[in-house]
Amino acid sequence: MSPLSATHLADAPLFAGLGEAERAELADAFVPRHFADGAAILVQNERAEGLFLIDTGRVDIGKRLPGGGLAKLAEVGPGEVIGDMALIGRDLRRSAMGIARGPVATWYLPADQFRAALARLRPASLQLQAELGRLIAGRVVAKAADIAALLVAEPGAFTPRPRRGLAPVAEDSFTPEAFLAKLPCCAAMTPAQRLAFWDAGARIEAPADTDLAPVGGAADRVWLVVRGAVRSALPHREGIYQLTVTGPGQFVGIAAMLAGSTHDRLLRTSEQATLLAFDRATFAEMIDTGDALSRELGAAVNADLVTALDALDQVEARILAMRRGHAVAA
Repeated sequence: MSPLSATHLADAPLFAGLGEAERAELADAFVPRHFADGAAILVQNERAEGLFLIDTGRVDIGKRLPGGGLAKLAEVGPGEVIGDMALIGRDLRRSAMGIARGPVATWYLPADQFRAALARLRPASLQLQAELGRLIAGRVVAKAADIAALLVAEPGAFTPRPRRGLAPVAEDSFTPEAFLAKLPCCAAMTPAQRLAFWDAGARIEAPADTDLAPVGGAADRVWLVVRGAVRSALPHREGIYQLTVTGPGQFVGIAAMLAGSTHDRLLRTSEQATLLAFDRATFAEMIDTGDALSRELGAAVNADLVTALDALDQVEARILAMRRGHAVAA
């Protein structure tokens, strides 16, 4: 393999949006790694320590099935990146298997080097963090579409969840600082930053089973769950098919906004919730400034996207396992 160049990185979607200088800076951090046919490049549940840029060969991406076997979710090849979730945060576990189909040559970027550069607010790392968020958001949207297609193909195989319509509980008083300081997205912020963050959004008190966004609705807002929970779901027969549940400290609606699409899922509170809503312009301003606050916010957004993608992968794998006759816990 010849040395990795900035021009070579430009062919990969994850790095295509970076400037020439930023790609050159990143290219120097990659090292070559080779794998034989059948080798596990990614091992599900193992600690994610870096990403791989495929130079030659093909890789199957999939989830382990109960009782053995692999539910194939995708096939990737030259110019594509796998294991990029490793750049999101420390101690993250691989969410899927990556198996070489024939000899595979890759370039490997250690996550620790990326995080060290991000801590110094290096331009390349900040831009890559933003590009990574948009890439994962696109995967989340595509995965929800795949699951929707499976539900359409077998509408009678899955039990819908009915709407409950619970009455709201009387609201008690609280101050935002005590809650924000405990949330993952705000824990690294200073008290002044947390207050500015709170003031930038609009507080919403929503009773259980309140619809925040319909499928196909404009993705012009994102919500931070402060208290309570929000479920994402697909309309299914007379009810909904639940995909994920988002709790305190996590964002909802972010995938559609970053992917530039309409909402791919119904967003509905699963219990009484306190939410902090941000319009598109305000959120973009906070996340794109390039300072320490935007770094922490960008990292939190990407971590939430990874959580959502992993949950959707598990839903898809469960559906595929059921279709193949495997016993799967509900």
